[in-house]
Amino acid sequence: MQHHVLLNLFAIFGVATAVIIICRALKIRYIIGYLITGVLLSPNTSQFFTDMEEVEVYAEIGIILLLFTVGLEFSFTNLKKIRNYVLIGGASQVLFTILLTAGLISIVVQPSLQESLFWGFLYALSSTAIVVKVLQDSNKINTAHGKFILAVLLFQDIMIVPLMLFTPILAGAGENSPLVELLWLLGKLVLMGGIAYLLARFIIPYFLKTVMKIQSQEVFLIALVFMVTGIALLTEKLGLSLALGAFIAGLIIAETDYNRMAISCFLPFRYVFMSFFFISMGMLLDYKIFLSDFGWIVFWFFFALLVKATAGILAVRVLKLRWKTALAVGFSIAQIGEFSFVLAQSGLQYQLISQNNYQIFLAVSILLMSVTPFIVLKAEHIHPWITKSLKLKPYASV
Repeated sequence: MQHHVLLNLFAIFGVATAVIIICRALKIRYIIGYLITGVLLSPNTSQFFTDMEEVEVYAEIGIILLLFTVGLEFSFTNLKKIRNYVLIGGASQVLFTILLTAGLISIVVQPSLQESLFWGFLYALSSTAIVVKVLQDSNKINTAHGKFILAVLLFQDIMIVPLMLFTPILAGAGENSPLVELLWLLGKLVLMGGIAYLLARFIIPYFLKTVMKIQSQEVFLIALVFMVTGIALLTEKLGLSLALGAFIAGLIIAETDYNRMAISCFLPFRYVFMSFFFISMGMLLDYKIFLSDFGWIVFWFFFALLVKATAGILAVRVLKLRWKTALAVGFSIAQIGEFSFVLAQSGLQYQLISQNNYQIFLAVSILLMSVTPFIVLKAEHIHPWITKSLKLKPYASV
């Protein structure tokens, strides 16, 4: 009997542990350690992994659990308190990023309109995992810019689902016209919304209440896995995505009396499978791209940083908040998000980006994630520094 699965797990966790210990000593975030682990174990770097299908399965499970926990933490009560930040600020940030990116890329490299818009999709998302962790560790989660950042990241986490669903339509992969495909997509979303309402209103609460009569956390966890996989498979059957089903499952359970228990049960699994996700993304990167396209990597690094910062600043100013808050928010979310990796793979599948551009995108994303903790920690000092440099009087309204 071959123990290749155990050997793979042994190699992944062994290398990841060593790399993260080194990263910790150098004060580098653990997510960057996972990405570095992936690069070291990549088929492009070593011969240990020649087939990545198994790791990609783990990564997909990680995405499902990640979106499930995002849904669990989506509280309508808390959302009402910052609804303007989420709906207006989040929507403005995503829209400004897509328009700025698509417009500038169409001028710089002149791709098709579909390709330009898809690059806007990729740039619109920021890293929830890294930014929130840094804000929590530095006790800045409840600051003015921290609340706005949370709202924008929440909106982005929700937007990943329609962006993923819209990608094949953008590529013209459907059998019908784009308008018909879009209407069909909206119809399926409405149907899934109706099913979710029935589950949340009548079925899931009764089911969980029955499960809790057993008074066993193990049985409760098994029941949660059953519900998440069941709803995820249902959405896939409707032609949507497993990730959407997991998110809806999280939303449903969040409205029950057992949401906190569900979060506590799933958090350990979330972090384990998230590690597989980031490691698998690192495995996709070919380090040789730094040798062949270093100039383009540097260019797109600063391009993404400035475009995303500008879009974030404009989104804050739409709500007429202070410049200090706008600058802190803009630069804090000026990186590529973990869900952009998933979206990029979809774009590669539908030929919206080339293989070489995909490698450049991965390299830029990893570099931006690497500098994000430093930027987030220093974000509050950007406005005072600019004010001092320009020798402006820091009026209270600024």
